[in-house]
Amino acid sequence: MMKKLLVLAVLGVSALCAADGAKLFGAKCAECHGGDGKEASISGKAIAGDTTALSKLTGYKSGTFGGEQKATMQASLEGLSDDDLKAIAAHIGTLK
Repeated sequence: MMKKLLVLAVLGVSALCAADGAKLFGAKCAECHGGDGKEASISGKAIAGDTTALSKLTGYKSGTFGGEQKATMQASLEGLSDDDLKAIAAHIGTLK
């Protein structure tokens, strides 16, 4: 019985993270990258399905990654937690 409860709890948290990732993406990313992540942003790159999004987002936030868009991305990510970045990256990974 405890195993079933644990599995259900993990699934519930996963669903919550996915929902938060979609909401955060809509608020922080969609303006430049489009709601589906397929828009070519100022950098000319779509991000839909990017499996390296978390490392890029973390680098942008800390200022250790990015070219000419580093300052723009760093400002966009200001105030987001590591969990927020993980949720956004997970959502980006689901976009096709």
